[in-house]
Amino acid sequence: PMADYRIFPGINTSQIDGHTGRPADPNGWYYEPTDYKGDVLYSESYSTAKAARIAAQIDDEERDCNEHRQ
Repeated sequence: PMADYRIFPGINTSQIDGHTGRPADPNGWYYEPTDYKGDVLYSESYSTAKAARIAAQIDDEERDCNEHRQ
């Protein structure tokens, strides 16, 4: 369920983009599982909190499907 994800603005994190090594976009929105502790951003940048929330829901559903397949 979505309670397992955190949505946050890029300005509130010191994590970096794993592909570019650059800081998070201060105007972007990101999501990550609440238990994620990495120094690299878990998600790509989204233009709104709503878009990040929708992406997190899709990611959550895909993870559920993958767990059931194993």
